[in-house]
Amino acid sequence: MKPQIVRHGEVLFYPIAELPKEAKLEKETKKYIVAHSETGHHHVLESQKDFKVFTWKNETYIEVPEISELFHQKTGSDVHTPHQIVPSKYKVIIKKNFDYFKGKLEKVRD
Repeated sequence: MKPQIVRHGEVLFYPIAELPKEAKLEKETKKYIVAHSETGHHHVLESQKDFKVFTWKNETYIEVPEISELFHQKTGSDVHTPHQIVPSKYKVIIKKNFDYFKGKLEKVRD
């Protein structure tokens, strides 16, 4: 399977060829909250094998070694469909919008 852009609510997994050279390994884990929700209904990546989470310039990058699942940790009817994430390197992008009253960009909240 070829890596593709995956949209999960306000979260985008964007495939990249290489990690930034300055990226710092933050953790190796089987489960990671990719985006926090103000109500506790987080976007979570989970795998059977450890995957690597990197950061650089306040951006998150994830190296996925096997098919993993991105899901919405929420119950009820307003749940994003789970997505399979194929092995690759990804830049994680959290969508933002401009708040004209505050005059600044803010992360989109789910």
